[in-house]
Amino acid sequence: MGCYALVLAAGSLLAACSSSEKNVVVTPTEVEGKTWVLRSLDGQPPVNGRRVTFELQPASDVDGKIGGRGPCNGYFGSYTMQQDELQFGRVGSTLMACPEPVMKQEMAFFNALQKVDTMVSNGVVLTLKSRHNNQSMTFVAETAEVKGIVKSTTGSFPAGSDVRIQLKDTSKKDTRYNLIGEKKIKLEHELDAPLKFEVPYSPTLVQPNHSYSVSVEVRQKGKLISHSTSDKMVNLAKPLELKTTQ
Repeated sequence: MGCYALVLAAGSLLAACSSSEKNVVVTPTEVEGKTWVLRSLDGQPPVNGRRVTFELQPASDVDGKIGGRGPCNGYFGSYTMQQDELQFGRVGSTLMACPEPVMKQEMAFFNALQKVDTMVSNGVVLTLKSRHNNQSMTFVAETAEVKGIVKSTTGSFPAGSDVRIQLKDTSKKDTRYNLIGEKKIKLEHELDAPLKFEVPYSPTLVQPNHSYSVSVEVRQKGKLISHSTSDKMVNLAKPLELKTTQ
């Protein structure tokens, strides 16, 4: 294992984001360019604190692509606009298996996506729903970010390194999940300098009196070569440096 240092700088995690703007029906082009994180599916939060995301990539005013991360698998699909009615096409996904409750919610998530015909948003909260049934999904936008750098004590990162930085709520018992934000970086070439990163997250998912930490994993060809985790924290306003030897 290598030795790395994690240096973080960001705004306070205590303040939740709010908006007084009125919810209005929107088109895909009005909410593109953001990562939306699932807050509830038919009133239920993501199972085990899984981070479920939704993104839109319009190709024109009437069609485009959707994609993101489901409760278990990455997914992809398409959409069309016909006479102001939105329609999502068949959803494809990767084939990873997860525990039964997670797979059950994933199936419900994919099925609900294919029934969506209306999007309502105030710029911070996005609701996907169908005019023909009571199903709805509520997402929140990632409008804040944790910034920092990862340092290698050897002075460089090997070519082909996969770096994953995660912001987690560590107040709960199972810290494997409860992701607030995540960033993945692929290093095609050797990096002879600290690695800068920005991890986006939604302030609306941050809760007062909860503790949060940032972790960094560095892998090469799937093998973990270093893992560093910051101390638990609520406020990341001041720079933090963490060193681990593994």
